[in-house]
Amino acid sequence: MSKAIEAVPVTTAPPSARPEIQKKPLSWSNIALGAAIQTFEVSTLGQPFEVVKTHMAANRADSIATSLKKTYARGGIAGFYQGLIP
Repeated sequence: MSKAIEAVPVTTAPPSARPEIQKKPLSWSNIALGAAIQTFEVSTLGQPFEVVKTHMAANRADSIATSLKKTYARGGIAGFYQGLIP
């Protein structure tokens, strides 16, 4: 039961008929704000993973669940963010 697949012709407009793409001017303040927000986001969302990863590297016999339990027992939710602020 094989069906023949028809080739669909692709038509492209000549370059002169394509609409001109207008780029917005580059704002360095927007780039700086975006970089600051991204840095804050990565550090706050990624810190718990780094803490658990470091715990597992130091205690190779511990599983992920054990590492999570020990980290929570050591400092609660704040224990997952240790080292974020010196």
